[in-house]
Parts: sequence; C-alpha cells; structure tokens
Amino acid sequence: MNNHTTADTPALIDNEAGAYRILPGGSAFCSGVVPYQGYEVVRVVLNPWIPLEHGYRFIEEYMKRVCRPVQAFCGIELRVPVQLRFSDWSTFNVPYLEQLRKWGLLFGEYSGVCRSNIAPATYPPGNTSLCAFSYIAPTSAKGTTFFLSGQADIDPNGQAIAGDDIGPAAMQKRARYVIDTVGTTLAKLGVSWQETTQIALFHVHDIPDLWDSLLLDSLGDALRRGVLVYRARPPIAGLEVELEARAVRQELVVATA
Repeated sequence: MNNHTTADTPALIDNEAGAYRILPGGSAFCSGVVPYQGYEVVRVVLNPWIPLEHGYRFIEEYMKRVCRPVQAFCGIELRVPVQLRFSDWSTFNVPYLEQLRKWGLLFGEYSGVCRSNIAPATYPPGNTSLCAFSYIAPTSAKGTTFFLSGQADIDPNGQAIAGDDIGPAAMQKRARYVIDTVGTTLAKLGVSWQETTQIALFHVHDIPDLWDSLLLDSLGDALRRGVLVYRARPPIAGLEVELEARAVRQELVVATA
C-alpha cells in the first residue's frame, strides 16, 4: 500500500550504495524506485513463502550469494493472514522499520524500499509472510526497469475512497483512484504504463466494467501483456482495491524448502 507524496516531499533521493533512485512516499515504504544506468531491478519469488521473521535473514544471505550489498534491496512483497485495523498499523511497522534502519535503507524520515502488503481472501498464510522481494543488480542489457509500491484505495488524508461503500459505483471509484494514482507515480519516475512488464490487481468485490475505457482499458497497449488478478485485499480494514505495476527483465523463482 503506497504512501502519498505532498508538497513538502523531496524529489528523487539517491541511494548510491544500492545504485538506485527513490521516489519518496513515507516512513514505511517509498512510492517507487528506478535503477542507475547500467543496473536493473531483479525480482525474486519465493516458493514456498516464509514467515517474515525468517525472511530478513533469507534476504541478507541471498544478497551475499549474488554479491550485492544489502542496500541494493529495493522491494518487499508481504502476505498477511487478515486485514489490520488502522490502530494496529504503526505497531506492525515497528520491527520492519528497525530492520530497514539496520540495513541503511532509511533516508531521513523516508523509506528507500517499495512494499506491498496483501491480505489474501482465499488460502491466507497463518502469519505475515515474505512472498517476493526485489533488488538492484548490474546489467549490460538495454531496456527500462523500475518497481513501485502497491497502491491502495486510500487518499492522502488516510481515508478510504468511497468510505465503507462496496457497491458497484463505489468499487468503480476505488479502481479509478488506484489506476490514476499509479499513473501519477509512474510519471514522477519518468516512466509509463507502456514500459510495465507486470500489472497486478487485488480485489474481492466485483468491479463492474473493469475492462472498459474508463478503467483498465485506459492503460492502453500495456494490456497486451495482461493483468494478474488476485482475490485479495489491501492490508488495512475498509480498503478494497490495490494495484501494482513494475518493469522487470529477470524474475527468478527460488526454492525456500
């Protein structure tokens, strides 16, 4: 779930040790990252998922194996058993932020790591689990790569789009909001929908006319690559739609057991 930038938010932040630039979003997760020239985003998918408390060590050891500093870690994808109440959100973030601090991935009050945090509606994990992560690696290949945090249907003031309404019109409004907000984030990073390689949508309740021109069809020819759709929700109770967008050349499935 993405934070929202404000007029006081700084421009892109350099993570020189990790070889990427950060579009700040907030203390828990940035809005997006783009690698330096000569580098790319690599996504690692875990099979099976592992509990987050073991995931930190797994990331550290993996980064050592691929000869990259832990500061090149740039994205984390989590799955939680159930949605959290807003009042529990800060507590949830405490150990995570402490880990980022140890890794040198907090830049003042801003996180340097993208994050998505999803509550599956079917077959949820028994505890908060790491399902994937991303890092920056050298490359001689051409092409654009980037990574964004997941964007949920929540406004800059922390209010759910459409309140507690989950009717057809409200679900359309929620979907339109996340599409527009991700589009704005892409533009701030200097990239576009057309450069994405993966788009993922998370929702449970029906979104009428989802593929019409006012919603997903507005993404243009990015839809040629399809959209991954999951029966799942954002991490905070009351939110119903989340959208992810990224561009990666390498995606590796790594066995954890």
